[in-house]
Formats: sequence, C-alpha cells, structure tokens
Amino acid sequence: MALILLCSSVAAAQGIDELVEQRLSQDGTKLDLSGVKIRSGGAARLAEMEILKTVTELNLQNNLIEAEGMQVLAQSPYLSNLKSLDLWGNFLGDVGVKALTESPYIKNLETLQLWKNEVGEPGIRLMSQSGNFQKLETLLLNDNLITPDAMDHLVDTRAFPKLTTLGLFRNEIGPDGAKMLAKAKHLTSLKNLYLGQNNIQDEGAIAIIESPNFPNLEMLDLIQNRLGEPTLRAVFKTKRQRQIEITIR
Repeated sequence: MALILLCSSVAAAQGIDELVEQRLSQDGTKLDLSGVKIRSGGAARLAEMEILKTVTELNLQNNLIEAEGMQVLAQSPYLSNLKSLDLWGNFLGDVGVKALTESPYIKNLETLQLWKNEVGEPGIRLMSQSGNFQKLETLLLNDNLITPDAMDHLVDTRAFPKLTTLGLFRNEIGPDGAKMLAKAKHLTSLKNLYLGQNNIQDEGAIAIIESPNFPNLEMLDLIQNRLGEPTLRAVFKTKRQRQIEITIR
C-alpha cells in the first residue's frame, strides 16, 4: 500500500508541469488545478515552478495536498503576487494552516478558501496571531472543526482589518462561540457573515444580531441553528433600525 501511494505521489509530481501548461490562463494570472489530485508530491513540484510568479488566482480544490504539501508550497517565493487561494478539501489540518501563517511570501491574499480542511482551535489561534492576512477580504472556513474556544481568538485580534466576508458554516461554534464572536472588536468591516449549522441557538443568534461590533453588516446567514421566537423578535427589531438581510430558515 505504501508503495502504491508513493508511486501515485511521484506520478502527480511528474505530471504537474503538463497540467499547469494546460490549465494556466492565457494571460498567466489564473491557474485552476482543482480536482486533479496532485497530492503533496505535486504541491512540492508546483512550488518550484517560476511560472507561478504571474499567478494571482490559484485554485487547488480537492487535491489531497495535506499538511506536508502545504508546508513546501507555502515556502515558494513564486507566490508573492497571489491574491486568491482556494484550498477547499485538502485535509491541511492545523499544521497546514500553520504553514500559511508563517509563509514570508503569502502576504497579498485577498481571498482565502479553507473549506473542509479539519481546521480547529489551534489553526484559528495561529491565524489570529499572524501578520499575513492584512489584505484579506474574504475568509471561508466552512465545514471545519471550529469550536467556541477558537472564537475567543477573534475577540481582540487585528489580523483581519479588511475582512468583509467570513464563512463559518457547519462548524461547532455553539451559543458560547457565537457570543464570543459578537464581542470581536476589530471585525468592523464585515459585510457578510455565514453562521449556518453551528447550533448557536437563540442565545447565540441574538448576541450576533444585536452586537454593536458589526456596523457594516449587510447579510447574516443563521440557517439551521434551532432558532425560535426570541430570534425572530430580535430580527424584526434590527430590521426596523437598519438595512440588513438575515436568513434564519
């Protein structure tokens, strides 16, 4: 089995050059490698390719890169112009996220997608302490392992001063985590917040809805959170005071 996996990784590394040539946009700014399973070996080869210097949008969805591949890729000097990075479904874990937070080259990101990467409290803590996300506008952390403790790291962090969209759909935040998030002092640029399927209940939903820390919020998604009449009243009251779209069904 180990030999099969090794051969697969080597094959991925050997084929990455051809894939890049086929999938790079004509102007050299967009590279879509989604779903081709380059694995860690392919990620390591990708990190060596000077052609990445012109790429501003890199899609690596569903490639089984894992932490090992991310550790190598994050150290590529050819990623300095990257503005959008999609890492959906790569099983990076907190170790892979750590590589992103420590990279000296990934400092111009405006969009970072980390759906389904088994990111937990350590990963959120590392991100909240990093200086790599000062330009980030969109951060999608849907479908991970984010708990109430992770939300505590967002209360005082200044790591995301330009963040306008935060996706936390289908995590484990709960009412306590939602109340923590409601206290975040430096996420005032947020316009879109996704908190569906987090079991935040009425207590957490009301804390978010009534929080004074999100003055620019335009869209709040609270679907499938076991919400009842208290939340409906809070929604009605808030909509009378400001223009905002709140989804609770």
